[in-house]
Amino acid sequence: MMDHPRSKVILFLALVSIPSVFFYASLIRDSHTRPTHGVGSRVDLPNLSAANSTLGFGAVVAVSRPGSPRRDGLLLAANVTEIDITIPVQPQWADDDVARLHAQIGSRIERGSALAWLGHLNALRWFLDSTTLETIVILEDDVDWDIHLRTVQIPKAAAAIRSLVNSGPSLSNADDYYGPLDAWDILYLGHCGDVFQPSRWTWRVLRAAYLDATLPDFSDLHPNTQKFLRSIQIPEKTRIVHQSIFPLCTFGYAVTRSSAARILAIAAREADGGTMAYDVRVLEACRDLGLRCWSVNPELFHHMGTPSEIATVNAGDGTEGREDDLGRVRGQSAAGRTPNIACGARSTEFWTRDGETLKYLQEVVGRQGHCLRDPMEEEIAKAL
Repeated sequence: MMDHPRSKVILFLALVSIPSVFFYASLIRDSHTRPTHGVGSRVDLPNLSAANSTLGFGAVVAVSRPGSPRRDGLLLAANVTEIDITIPVQPQWADDDVARLHAQIGSRIERGSALAWLGHLNALRWFLDSTTLETIVILEDDVDWDIHLRTVQIPKAAAAIRSLVNSGPSLSNADDYYGPLDAWDILYLGHCGDVFQPSRWTWRVLRAAYLDATLPDFSDLHPNTQKFLRSIQIPEKTRIVHQSIFPLCTFGYAVTRSSAARILAIAAREADGGTMAYDVRVLEACRDLGLRCWSVNPELFHHMGTPSEIATVNAGDGTEGREDDLGRVRGQSAAGRTPNIACGARSTEFWTRDGETLKYLQEVVGRQGHCLRDPMEEEIAKAL
């Protein structure tokens, strides 16, 4: 949906796929016992406390190649919002590694997409090699999130997910923050749009809509997001969690040990006929292969307006996406705005290498939730 290189696959998938809503047989079979809320109506959710430093999962893991210019900005934003991010070491991928991803018949994947694909598989293997982790959320290293993510947005999304996958708000252990681990496979917290025709928004799609005052006003959302939300009658300041229908891009997604193993098997290579990118293969797994996937819509993570490393590799141009002399990634908007994020933690206005300034930002921005932006400067930047 957003302006992202992989969004071109939407038309391809629409042409080659049989239109379908995600029919999760086990969920629909007992849907009379679970909340299926009307279009546009909000539900009352239990008040969950702020998420821990790993957002209620066992770990927050970033897919980031060695030497990525995006890493410093990612880690600074994590420090400001007090999120603990782990970056598994990626090997230097060889041509043979890339070749093994190609389908035997009709391969469509290009080198840049293949390298990104391998990075995600590496993160999944790292997870399964761990001995104590039961869940992780995987981020791409160019994502941004709101400064209220840990304190406000994640608790609301987790409560909505639990209301759908588990009857009752009780917790039995820390890993149940999002409901029983055997009740879901993938949680799409970050994507470039789970967008579909309104005719597919039927009673069969379990959903929960809830008030989220941290969402941007409709007028500040991406135009495609505005159009989509209006088409399914979602009011202002309302976020929805629903069974995934067409979740494109893997900016931020959570998995369990069971689902990680299944994804590794499913995404070991392209499907015959060509898949183009890792996120498309995961979408296919949700749509066609029985994975139980849920989307938070609008998304909680979105990529910044920086040049795509995939496109850079495919074009053979190594000049884009480098940091400037202030350590900021070129390509971010002048106002530091990221689509559908009201106050991005990776705003250039929060950039610092000073320890005392970082402590101040952690308290005022991360804990108290003050954006610290100059409204006049923002209006000027948006007008440029």
